[in-house]
Amino acid sequence: AVAWEAGKPLSMEEVEVAPPQAMEVRDKILYTALCHTDVYFWEANGQTPVFPRILGHEAGGIVESVGEGVTELVPGDHVLPMFTGECKECAHCMSEESNLCDLLRINVDRGVMIDDGQSRFTIDGKPIFHFLGTSTFSEYTVIHVGCVAKIDPEAPLDKVCLLSC
Repeated sequence: AVAWEAGKPLSMEEVEVAPPQAMEVRDKILYTALCHTDVYFWEANGQTPVFPRILGHEAGGIVESVGEGVTELVPGDHVLPMFTGECKECAHCMSEESNLCDLLRINVDRGVMIDDGQSRFTIDGKPIFHFLGTSTFSEYTVIHVGCVAKIDPEAPLDKVCLLSC
């Protein structure tokens, strides 16, 4: 579901989703939910609008493929995307007092992947921006590995998907 403009109806589109690059995973989203945050940014209330983009940030899915350097996840793992991740290397991630990662802290205006500043979504060669590094209103999405939490495969994804918010 692509948001082409602020406040306009989302449009169901065929989107090309690139393979994951280094330290990224491509997830098949099985369940997603609508949060008021998605609506707020879709309406472009009080922020810089970034369009076109694929919204969504609370979901549950399965790892479809992994990029170079990803060792903690393998295809088939059940996962929840997270908009505030952990690089596990910065001062905040290493601290016992904070987990507000310097690299993967929430950024509503970024719209592209961290490592190369490019989108993994395109339609007819035109980039479609990411949302909160997760973009779960897509059947497949590419996410930085630090923003994906592996969960027990017995956990019901249709229910635990809400925890990723």
